[in-house]
Amino acid sequence: MAIRPVILSGGSGTRLWPASRKSLPKQFIEFPGTGSLFARTLERATAISGGGNPLIISSKAHGFLCRRAASGLGLTARYILEETGRNTAPAIYFAALASEPGDMLLVMPSDHWIEDTEAFAAMAAAGEAVAADGGWVTFGIAPDAPATVYGYINATGGGDVLEVQSFTEKPDPATAQSYLDAGGYFWNSGIFMVRADACIESFRRHAPDLASAADACWEASLTRDDETTLPKPALERVPSISVDYAIMEKEERISLLPFSGSWSDVGSWDSLSALIEAHRPETGDDPNAITVDAPNTFIHSSGRTIAAVGVEDLIVVDDDDATLIVGKGASEKVKDVIDQLKALGNASATEHSFEYRPWGMFENLLDSDICKVKRLTVDPGQHLSLQYHHKRSEHWLVVAGTASVQLGEERHTLTPGEAIDIPLGAHHALGNDTEEPVVVIEVQMGSYFGEDDIVRVSDPYHR
Repeated sequence: MAIRPVILSGGSGTRLWPASRKSLPKQFIEFPGTGSLFARTLERATAISGGGNPLIISSKAHGFLCRRAASGLGLTARYILEETGRNTAPAIYFAALASEPGDMLLVMPSDHWIEDTEAFAAMAAAGEAVAADGGWVTFGIAPDAPATVYGYINATGGGDVLEVQSFTEKPDPATAQSYLDAGGYFWNSGIFMVRADACIESFRRHAPDLASAADACWEASLTRDDETTLPKPALERVPSISVDYAIMEKEERISLLPFSGSWSDVGSWDSLSALIEAHRPETGDDPNAITVDAPNTFIHSSGRTIAAVGVEDLIVVDDDDATLIVGKGASEKVKDVIDQLKALGNASATEHSFEYRPWGMFENLLDSDICKVKRLTVDPGQHLSLQYHHKRSEHWLVVAGTASVQLGEERHTLTPGEAIDIPLGAHHALGNDTEEPVVVIEVQMGSYFGEDDIVRVSDPYHR
């Protein structure tokens, strides 16, 4: 029996807005002192004794970010990519379908902070022994405060293995305090262990409609090499529900192992700022963050210089196109900001002014009714799709590196300072055949500049 790490990476981390948004969720952001939470999760997964290659479940839009992180660590993984998100229950069921019946699934979110890798590996080893007979194991965090942002698990018994009595969703403050006073309650970490065949049996018994729809979706999936894509039409017929509601509240055989190591879901700027501050001795002060008579003030800047004078107990987060100022202890209310932005139709609620792509990234420099200007960075050895547009022409100016350009049947090599015009409707592609990044300024002219005006003729990334 092998432990199969299953990494769930479908969340958007909106409570860490503006750094984390739908276009770049928190698990992929490189924060000072923590690095990428996704990369840290991969490292924990590989530290498990007897662990196999990770199985990563992600949105199709972020699959390349997962692959890039795994490649950077020299890891081999298998990927299940969802064309639309369906919550944790379907994701775990798909993981079981993709595994051997006897595989021990260790399901973990990709965006948690766990300092002690050895303690985590020991917890996994203990969980494997408990789950070997077909039951479920969850890992609980002993609460140190009446937190209302976590679900709670009530578990009883003596020793290191407890019997789960109930799961409770995020409580109100009074209820959370009563749990803390009573004892026997743990924060729900969202980390589970279960044998793959036992997992499938649980779903077919407790959530038969979900299992049936997911089975049909799996049959309709497309597998290419190490990647399985779940198509949107079939996925939309699978109920979107958490594993807590679908399985945990119904399953009779659930054990809980208390986790003794440090843990955080890094779910707010209060928790993340405390984590970053704890690692200041390692990372040094941020040269872009200046404080004068500003006690207990945290500043995170993506590049601009931010100065705080004569204030206290603040969290200031400056990103590419948005700035958040929030009092410490109030960062859970960031979700209200996002709700207001969405109501106003403000794209910054979910989208950055930059986006990563499998080939590199782009940044929007200007967006008007008559033109759009982008800075494209094409990574070494990468190529954009061969494509054309119905509603815009383009002008490319190379500012760094050596770009390879296909325009119709002709091929061009452009160096810094050289430019080329892409007429409306012309087939074109941009690539980088060198070992250095290529940077291009792209000026779009026309009547419409949306991404849906990209018609791909061929695409190395199978989009």
